[in-house]
Amino acid sequence: MSDPRTQILDRYRTLLNDDDFERIEIGLKAPNIFSILGVSRTEIRHSNFLGWLLDPNGSHGLGKLFLNRFLRDVAARSERKDLDEIRVEELNYDDVEIRREWRHIDLLVIFQDLVVCIENKVDSSDHSDQLNTYADVVKASFPGHHRVFVYLTPDGDRPNDEARVPYALCSYRDIIVFIDRVLSVHGASMNEAAFRYIKDYSVTLKRELTKTDELNQLAKQIFKNHEELFRFILEHGTDVESDMMPVFRDKFKDWGYVPASENKGFARFLTPALEDVIPRKGVGLPGKESFAFEVDFYGKKKKAKFKALIAPSDESVHRLLAKALSEVPGAKQPQGEKWLIHFDHTWDFDKEVIGNDAIEINQILDKQREAIKEIVEKVEAGILNYEKELRSMK
Repeated sequence: MSDPRTQILDRYRTLLNDDDFERIEIGLKAPNIFSILGVSRTEIRHSNFLGWLLDPNGSHGLGKLFLNRFLRDVAARSERKDLDEIRVEELNYDDVEIRREWRHIDLLVIFQDLVVCIENKVDSSDHSDQLNTYADVVKASFPGHHRVFVYLTPDGDRPNDEARVPYALCSYRDIIVFIDRVLSVHGASMNEAAFRYIKDYSVTLKRELTKTDELNQLAKQIFKNHEELFRFILEHGTDVESDMMPVFRDKFKDWGYVPASENKGFARFLTPALEDVIPRKGVGLPGKESFAFEVDFYGKKKKAKFKALIAPSDESVHRLLAKALSEVPGAKQPQGEKWLIHFDHTWDFDKEVIGNDAIEINQILDKQREAIKEIVEKVEAGILNYEKELRSMK
C-alpha cells in the first residue's frame, strides 16, 4: 500500500492530465477588464456600468436599446400602474437623465414625467428600512412624476423588509439575457472597445454572480472527478478567515475605531470612548474585554453578522453593561446569560467567492457602514450613561 504523500501526488497528476482542468486554466487566463481591475463583485462598480448601459447617450453607441429592453422587463414585473409595456414605447428617450448614487440611491432613471428608482444588491441585502426611505425621498423630490421602483439582485430575490410601495423584482440573469441578445444582433455594428467591455461584463455576471458561465460548469465537473484531492487541499490549505483579518482591522481604524482582540473568523473593535471607560475584566475574549463590537464571519455560512457583544466578565461589570444596553431603544432580549447580544446586523458574505480580495471586502464593509454606525452610536451613548460607575470598577 502506498504512503499518503504518494497517493496525493498520484491524484494531482491525474488532475493535471484532465482536459477540463486545462480548459478552465485557459479560460481563467483570458483577459477580462473587470477581473483585472478587481471589481467583479463590487456593487458600486456594477451600478456604474449599468448606468452607462442604460444611458441612451452613452459611448456604447446603442442608444436607447438597452434601457428600452430593461424597462419592458420592469413593466412586466411591476405591480404599480405607473408603467406598462405600451407606455415604455411612448417615452421620450432623448431627454432622459441617469443619476448614480444620488441620495444613496444606486440608480435613478429620470424621464419628463416618470422616475425609475433602482436598488442594486450584489453581495448585500436591504437594511435599516432602506427601501421605504428611498421611496419617500423619490416621492418628495419628484411629486409630479409617475414612480416605479426596482429591486435588482443576482437571482431576483425578495427584499428582507416589506416596503410600503411595491418593488419590481429583477435579476442579473435577465440582464445577461438582454446583453447577450444585444451583442448577438448588434455586435457587428458596435465599436470594438464597447463590444469588448460589454462582452467582458456578460462573462463576469455569468461567472461571478449567477454561476452560469461555462467555466463554472467545468469547475463543478472537475471537483466531482477529483473531489478527494480538493477536499484534502481545502482542509490543509490556506486559511481564508485569517487572511481576511488584516483587512477588517485596517477598516476599523479607517472608521476611527480601536481594533480589539481577534479569533479566527471574529474581528472586534471598540470606540475610543468605550476603550477608555469599560473595565477589562472579561474571561471569554483573548483581550479580556468585557464588551466589544464584533463581526462574525466564522465557518461555512455565507453571511457575516455584526454584534454588540457583552462577554462573560466580572459579575458587577456584566450586570451594569446588560442594564445599559437593555435601556437603549430598539434593544433585543438577549438569549443566554453570559454572552449577551442586544443588537446585531447581518449581510451576505460568501468567503469562498470573496477570498482575501481586500478591495472587495472593503467595498462590502463600506456598504454596511451606515447600519453599523447606527448601532455603534446608540450603544456607545447607552453605555456612556454609566461612565462614572464603569470607571469606578476599573
